[in-house]
Amino acid sequence: MTGVSPYIDTVSASPILNARSLPRLGTAVKALRLDRGLSQAELARAAGVSRQWVVSLERGRTAGAELGRVMAVLDALDASLAIRDDREHAPQ
Repeated sequence: MTGVSPYIDTVSASPILNARSLPRLGTAVKALRLDRGLSQAELARAAGVSRQWVVSLERGRTAGAELGRVMAVLDALDASLAIRDDREHAPQ
């Protein structure tokens, strides 16, 4: 046993898409949607949100986006949200 949890191993092996801003989050969601072969309407239906909301999210125009909706979209894409302390990765 190495002392590393299976969750950490799974996260480190998965591709990470940078989403430090709403436009980058939108770009990441769109890339995942296209990778899964889903239309905006199909993703919206699976996440329980409107197609227009998905369009706005992908364009980075969901200022004040409800986190629950974002999480529902990520769940529908079999994706997750991870928070990284960027101070650990900043150049010294």
